[in-house]
Amino acid sequence: MSTATDDFVRRLPKVEQHLHLEGSLRLPTIERLAQRHGVDVGDRRYLEQRYQFSGFKEFLTLFMLGLDVLRTGEDFADATEALALELAGQHVRYAEVTTTAYSHVQRGIPIEDYCAGLAEGRRRARERHAVELAWVVDIPREFEPPDARFTAAFLTGPHAPEGAVAIGLGGPEYGSDPRKYTDSFAIARAAGLGSVPHAGEMDGPGSVWGALEALQADRIGHGIRAVEDDALVRHLTEHAIPLEVSLSSNVLLGACASLADHAVGELVQRGVVVTLNTDDPGYFSTTLTDELLLARDLLNLDAGALRGLQVVAVETSFAPPELKRTIRAEIEKYSGS
Repeated sequence: MSTATDDFVRRLPKVEQHLHLEGSLRLPTIERLAQRHGVDVGDRRYLEQRYQFSGFKEFLTLFMLGLDVLRTGEDFADATEALALELAGQHVRYAEVTTTAYSHVQRGIPIEDYCAGLAEGRRRARERHAVELAWVVDIPREFEPPDARFTAAFLTGPHAPEGAVAIGLGGPEYGSDPRKYTDSFAIARAAGLGSVPHAGEMDGPGSVWGALEALQADRIGHGIRAVEDDALVRHLTEHAIPLEVSLSSNVLLGACASLADHAVGELVQRGVVVTLNTDDPGYFSTTLTDELLLARDLLNLDAGALRGLQVVAVETSFAPPELKRTIRAEIEKYSGS
């Protein structure tokens, strides 16, 4: 099988499903926002070292540093536009971007400012960069009810961000019972929102089963450890429930030992629906183009298979039907020229 060239992959129209706004901050964005607010984030050398983490604990340090410079609506607008500019450069046409509303509100950011920033950033993305963004608002597993119920109320209330399409669940999986969040997810689903919890990343198949049974998941964030349970693999395949796979993230955070050990090849071979994503691209120093190139080389994918992956990403997204048709047609007619 001949593989697609690097240029073909770079110019291929793309869709992303699993991408955190708070994890998209590149070093220049952090520096700019820190200067705006007089926040001491260290010098360039210190910051560069923070971006070279070797595990989850060091990643969390960097993530919290990024949160500290997101303080106003304008900060969220600028961070969103910086992300959109990057996506446009990769020919990403549509992306579902996760943001954790409660983490910002409990830091004292007014909900009106936060939402105004998201709205302004989304407007700039569309009008200045021709990238359509949608929002996934997630619940941090660290927060117990009633704090967890904030997200469902937010998503169905007057301050819900325009373009919200789903509710998510993030944070540490170990020891977290998804049934605690059943009510929140049920409220969001009743309002027409999708269910896209993280599961099966650091914890095993039981985490994925919990997301399916308690939260009625439409897609699973990560989900790679589903491969350890044959019945679960059959269920995912039979019901065409996609896994949002992030290769670099899984290696850097220790969900798998190396790229060569990643379960994506076996999952695809066994018929599981898979999409490729960046997760926290700013902190993992990756792009969707990079992830597709990794998958191309790992799975020996040709041009047709890569186009097919992007068609799957379109069809399993929450984009409006007309937008799906437009992007799918663009992908299918793309020949690399």
